[in-house]
Amino acid sequence: MKLLPLITCVLFGFSSLALADSKRVDFTIAFQEVETNLGIITTSVMPSDRLTITTLADARSESGTLARIKDGWEWQAPATPGHYPVTFEYLSEKIVLQVFVLTPFKNGEEDSLDGFRIGSYVKELFRGLATYSPPRGFVSLAYAPPELAVSPSFTVSQFISKQQPDHGPGYLLVLPAMLIKLETLLEAANQNGWSAPTLYVMSGFRTPYYNRSIGNNTSTSRHLYGGAADVWIDGDGDGQMDDLNADGQITRDDAVILASLAESLALKGGRDWPVGGIGIYDATAYHGPFVHIDARGYRARW
Repeated sequence: MKLLPLITCVLFGFSSLALADSKRVDFTIAFQEVETNLGIITTSVMPSDRLTITTLADARSESGTLARIKDGWEWQAPATPGHYPVTFEYLSEKIVLQVFVLTPFKNGEEDSLDGFRIGSYVKELFRGLATYSPPRGFVSLAYAPPELAVSPSFTVSQFISKQQPDHGPGYLLVLPAMLIKLETLLEAANQNGWSAPTLYVMSGFRTPYYNRSIGNNTSTSRHLYGGAADVWIDGDGDGQMDDLNADGQITRDDAVILASLAESLALKGGRDWPVGGIGIYDATAYHGPFVHIDARGYRARW
């Protein structure tokens, strides 16, 4: 994976000045098969695991052990679950990598963590993809307050499973590839004139237990792995999709327009749009129309 300074780079027809305005910086970090120049990004590791980061930048962390390696850094996580940010600096700019050390979970042997229902994941890899491996652990919300930024425009609160709302602590998964796609879609929407500080996330992470409780019997939903989000543009803050086509109605057509924008980003490809799914959903009695975005590792449309 080749890393380049972005000083002369152009994204979606905008200069590096626009990138700065959209909360990106002029260098990248690469880790766990993603590469980004977002000023904030989130990932997770198991206790004591090593995380390799390829970058031109210097690095610092108050926890764990940092060591210089060729083309970047190796960070060894602490042995205890928690939130341990690593900061990268280059030419007076910085990227904060929000690293969560996971609370271990034994799939098939345990059903819950501290009373928070998880359920079980299928052991066979869907399509043989490692991204469908059963999670070995989860982010404890004891270390992830709702207001914590997981990327420049999104916070922990937007991805929390809706099950057991009064239970503490809850648990979460959120994958960097999905955050990268959401930030890229939000940027493109704002550049298209649909002004919003974030995307409204109707559904982010779901446990297998919760997924089944709402009548979804699939065992391979990317929501179960922290790699999907059901979203819409809500610039006016009324809790539903904005009237993107300006026809005076909130309908499936508005979701189609947002999905078409996502498809245009998929056609461009590149590091800011990891391969995955785009789905369009109609309004129901409980919610308006929305678009599903995921980073499953192969193309899917519905």
